[in-house]
Amino acid sequence: MVQHGAKEKCTKKPSSDAGRKEMKSGDGAGRGGINDLYRGLEGISLSSSEPRRLHDVSSLLFHSKSNKLPFRLPFLGPISLAEQGSIGAEISHGRGLITTRDVSMGECLFVVPPVFSADAVEVRSRYLQDKLEYGGDEARAVERLAEDQIVQKVQSACNLLSDEGIRSKSSADRARMQAFISQMSSERVPTIRNPDALMSVLVANESPSIPHNVTANLDIDNIISIIRRNAFGPDFHSYDKIAKCWTERANSECCYDRLLGIYPLAAMINHSCCPNAVRVFGCIPALNGKTSEREVMIVHASANIPKGTEITWSYLSPATPFAVRRGMLSSKYGFTCQCTRCAKEEEALSIAELQGLFALADEGWSSRGTIRCDQGEEKLVSSIERIFSAKQVPIESQRYLRVGFALLYIDYFNAAHSLENDESIERKLRIAAQLHFSFVSCNNASTEHLSILHLCYDLSSHLRSTAMKGNDPNVIARATSQVRFWTEQLKIAHMIRFGELGQDLENVRNAMKHSKLVLRNQDGWYLAKDRFI
Repeated sequence: MVQHGAKEKCTKKPSSDAGRKEMKSGDGAGRGGINDLYRGLEGISLSSSEPRRLHDVSSLLFHSKSNKLPFRLPFLGPISLAEQGSIGAEISHGRGLITTRDVSMGECLFVVPPVFSADAVEVRSRYLQDKLEYGGDEARAVERLAEDQIVQKVQSACNLLSDEGIRSKSSADRARMQAFISQMSSERVPTIRNPDALMSVLVANESPSIPHNVTANLDIDNIISIIRRNAFGPDFHSYDKIAKCWTERANSECCYDRLLGIYPLAAMINHSCCPNAVRVFGCIPALNGKTSEREVMIVHASANIPKGTEITWSYLSPATPFAVRRGMLSSKYGFTCQCTRCAKEEEALSIAELQGLFALADEGWSSRGTIRCDQGEEKLVSSIERIFSAKQVPIESQRYLRVGFALLYIDYFNAAHSLENDESIERKLRIAAQLHFSFVSCNNASTEHLSILHLCYDLSSHLRSTAMKGNDPNVIARATSQVRFWTEQLKIAHMIRFGELGQDLENVRNAMKHSKLVLRNQDGWYLAKDRFI
C-alpha cells in the first residue's frame, strides 16, 4: 500500500547545553523526577488489565528460535472485513478491517505471507549489472526492478493456469492469483456479500470454489496498477538508501532483504494519522534452521480497540508535519484525511501567532539532509516548546504537532556531541519525555517512538551514573526511579510492537537490544544478526 522512507536515527550522543535557557515542558514533566514524568501520561493508557490473548511470533523474528510455529499460516485474529455503511462498523471509506471483539494493545491481529514478493538478492544482482543504464535515478531503478520481478512472477502463474494439462492441479497458484486480483483491479469497490469467504480469498487459502478464469483481463498494465496501489515497499529503508548500500557494499556483505510484497488482506486497511495497528516484517523459518526466502507480515494492535472498530495504520511516517501529510495523501492516494489528529492540528495551526513559527518548522523539516545540523534545530525546538509551555495550544494538539516535527527534535539531539552537563541532559530528557508521551497518544510503538525511548533510557542512565558518584540518597533514588521508568516504557513499547515476546523476558531483552542496534547506529541494520524492525 505504501513504501515508507528511511527512519531517521539518533546516531550521536547528545552534548552539553551549558548557558542556554531552561525550558518548561509542555504538560508537566519538569524537574520533580519520576512523579512529574508520570503526570505526563494524563489521558493515556499504556497497558490493559484484560488478559492478553496473543501468539508468540519470536520464531518469525529471531533466527536462533525454533522453526516450529505456534500457529498455522495464515493466522487470522479477531478481525473481519466490512464496508462503509455496514451495520455495527464504522469504516472511513470503501472497505476495511474491523475487530470482532475488544482487542488489547499488543494483541496479534493477523500474520500472513505475501502472495508475491520481490527477491532482494536477485534484484540486487540485476541492479549491479545494469545500473549504468538508469541515468542517475538509482532509487527508481531499484523500485522498477522489484516491480518487474513481481510482474514476471504473476505472468508465470498466469501461464501455468492457462495450461489445460496442469490447471486442475494448480489450486495453490489459482488461490494466489485470485488473491492478487480479487476486488483490487477495479476502481469501483464491490459489495462484500460474504466477508469470511472474501477473507479466505485475500489470504490465498486453497479452495475448490476458486474459478479457473482468474486471469481474465490481467495484462501488464493491470498488474502494475495493482502493484502500485496495493504493494508494501521497504518500510524501514528508502529505495535511495538501498541503492546507495548496494552500490557501496561488496557482494559478500549482507544486503537489505525486503523490497516489495503483495499482501491483499493488508491492502484492505485504511489510513489514519492516529492509527491503532502496527506492522513488522519477519521471515518464515525453514526446516534446516535457516531463514527461508519468504517474508511474512505480522500485525499487532498498537492501542486498545473496541469491538466493531476499524483497524487503521498510517500510510506515511508519523513524523511528517500536517501540511506535508495532507499534500502527500491528496496527491498520491487521492483523499483528505479527517482523523482526530489532522482535525486537532489544523485547528491549532489556524492560530495566527503560530503560523509563522510552524511555517519555519515546515521549511526546516523539508530541508533535512540537505544542510548539516547546527543550532537551527535547537532554536526551532526551543521556540516550539516555548509556545507549548505558554499554553497557547491544548495538550492533545501539542502532542500531535510534536510528533509531526519529531525528526527536527531528533536532529536537535543528534546535533550535540558529548554528555558533559547534567543540567543540559535533564532538559533534553524532559523534551524527549514529552516526545514519548506524544507518540503514545498518536503512533505508539513506531520505529521513531522506539528510537526516542532508547534515547530517554540512555539519558536517564547517564544521570543515574552521575548521581551514584554523590552522597545524596534522595538524588540517587530519584535517578534510579527514572531509569526503572524508562526501562518499563521500553518493555511496554516492544510488547506492543512484537506482541507475546513480552511473555518471555529473554525475548523482550533481545528485541530491545536488536532495536537499539538498528535504530541508534547508522549501519545498525547491517550489524544485526536478525532482520526485523
